[in-house]
Amino acid sequence: MIKVLNTLLPVFVVIGLGLWMARRGYLSRTFMSQLNWLIFWVSLPALIIHSLASAESLPKNALPSIGIFFTSTLIVIGLSFITCHFLKLPKERIGTFVQGAFRGNLAFAGLPIIVFAVSEENPELVGAAVAQVMFLLAPAMLLYNTAAVIFLVSSSEGFSLSKIGDIFRKVATNPLILASLIGVGFFALPFDLPHFAMNTLGLIGEMAAPGSLFCVGGAIAFVSMEGRYRSASFATALKVLVLPAITAGLLLFIEVDPMARLVLLVLSACPTAVASYIMATALDGDEALAAGAVVISTAACIPVLGLIIALN
Repeated sequence: MIKVLNTLLPVFVVIGLGLWMARRGYLSRTFMSQLNWLIFWVSLPALIIHSLASAESLPKNALPSIGIFFTSTLIVIGLSFITCHFLKLPKERIGTFVQGAFRGNLAFAGLPIIVFAVSEENPELVGAAVAQVMFLLAPAMLLYNTAAVIFLVSSSEGFSLSKIGDIFRKVATNPLILASLIGVGFFALPFDLPHFAMNTLGLIGEMAAPGSLFCVGGAIAFVSMEGRYRSASFATALKVLVLPAITAGLLLFIEVDPMARLVLLVLSACPTAVASYIMATALDGDEALAAGAVVISTAACIPVLGLIIALN
């Protein structure tokens, strides 16, 4: 119980602080937007590059972990389309619902939780845990962004071959994907980057975890669900209950080391990413449904993550 509290409380206290400060007017919508930009385009890419470039070797079970993550995510995507039919959602809401059901807040919530969970047990393993997350983050971001763009565009405009170029352009310019590719490139080099470069990347990357949690809290303060509680609750159930359950089921058949198991289960139970709200807004999705999935899943994931940490 103490381990669970020590791991989750710091994360959700910072999220709550960001929510309270935004609601009180101490953090403006403009500031939160700028902070989100700074974390997304500068700090997280720096952390990703630093973690991958400084990794001593490919994390154990990296490839099986990617396979498990992709399989569980694709299964939930299929289940979310079935759920849309059951809920009789209008066509224009389907893409937003599906994205809310599978797109987890891996970098902004999952990474800090894993770091706290590992540091509570053995601070020396933090670097290995971050590397495990980063090697999974690159393909995850590719899957997330490609699927989200396809589903959202198809819901609002209908899918056509003429839109494929736009989809690939959005994926190719994603800073987290670019940073992951750069980091893997540096990892493959036969020599290390200069110390000043690594120190600079590490220093910039240190703001990613607390800054991202403030972004989550601020985003919750500024979004409105507008009567989308029912559909948002179903999306939340798929995200924080069904997805980790499927991941746990796959782990019964595919053996991985304890670190990889913890990373997979925590990432699978993370709340819906704030980026899903941003992308739904940009691509004419249902903003209220996207906001509802973010808000409800952030609250609902707490007991699930607590159980995962307690059992691992």
